[in-house]
Amino acid sequence: MKFLHKTFELKKKEIIEVDIDVATKVKFMTGRDFKHYKLGKTHSYYGGLYDESPVRFVVPFESVWNVVVEKGAFRSPIEVVAKCGVLPPNSTVRSSIASDAPEHVRLAEAAENQGMGALPEAEEGM
Repeated sequence: MKFLHKTFELKKKEIIEVDIDVATKVKFMTGRDFKHYKLGKTHSYYGGLYDESPVRFVVPFESVWNVVVEKGAFRSPIEVVAKCGVLPPNSTVRSSIASDAPEHVRLAEAAENQGMGALPEAEEGM
């Protein structure tokens, strides 16, 4: 497998932005999963196949994050030009969960924020 790769040490809610020139798979994974990926083992990742650019990923937790842009299949590689960078967290966004996400996903995010001492909604912004 041929791929492009970049590593970042990031905090929760920072944003990775990837610009690609052709449709390809973009994967975001931790160091452990990247090691498994390179060895051809089972690994977990965020992302998938993207047709349009830019691709933005909100980091769900602090870690060393790896961005992988795949260059097609082994027997039929494609030429990909990719640029990658980090954007600061967007302070106007209250959650990284989509507004149309299923109810159980939104409830899980709310429970996580309460456990971390988040301010109630009425007090935010003060």
